[in-house]
Parts: sequence; C-alpha cells; structure tokens
Amino acid sequence: MSTDLTTELLLHRAGTKSYWRGLTYRDSVLSLRVHSRHVAARVRGSEDAVYTIQMSWSGPQLVGDCSCPHGSEGFFCKHCVAVGLVLLDRGLTVPPPDAEDVELRDRLRSLPAEVLRDLLYEQAAGDPAVRARIMQA
Repeated sequence: MSTDLTTELLLHRAGTKSYWRGLTYRDSVLSLRVHSRHVAARVRGSEDAVYTIQMSWSGPQLVGDCSCPHGSEGFFCKHCVAVGLVLLDRGLTVPPPDAEDVELRDRLRSLPAEVLRDLLYEQAAGDPAVRARIMQA
C-alpha cells in the first residue's frame, strides 16, 4: 500500500481540469495544519468564499473533502489540489492512515472517566463490532 503524496497522484485524483485550476490556487491556501492522521486547511475561493479542506488516506486512496460546491458533490476539487501542492512545496505530506493519533490519545487522557464511559457507550450502542469487542474484553 503506497501512501506517497505526489503531483501525479493529485492529477490522477482531480483530473486534468481541476488539477490545472488547483495550480493557480496555491497562493490562496490561508492555513494548513498537519494532524496525526489528516491534514486540515482553509482556502480562499472565488468571490472571497473560504472553504475548509480535510485530506487523509482511506487505505491506498487519497481522500480530499472540501466544503466548496464541487467538493460537496464528492469530487477531489482544485482546492484539494492546491493544499496537496502546498504540502509538497513545504516538504510535508498527508500522514499515513496507521500513524499513531497522538492528539486523540492526549485528549482521551485528559477526559474524566465518566465522560469516557458515556462516549464509549454511545459508540458501542450504535456499532455492533465495538459492542462485541467491549463484551469480550
């Protein structure tokens, strides 16, 4: 499974038109943060709209979610391309899906036990696999 971010991958995911439009949006990336398992960014679009982007891996597939109209329809849009290109320009990448989620571990450590039990109960009540794991522990 390859989780290498490349310009070729961005072109493949977005298609020619969105890729070339994304090239012109690199300077529109307002913020970019690499988290433990995903990248979060904000990009200024046309007419001063600001879109939120999240990029991560789903297995070997690079997934880009954007709040723009094209992205909201499930497409890997020009804003996702711009974020990917800025990552590459900065020598960064989208973390692999199996990276340790340090942020989540730290947050869970800081929560009171009762809050953790309530959160886990909510998850287990709606997910038979989680419930089964808890019942077997």
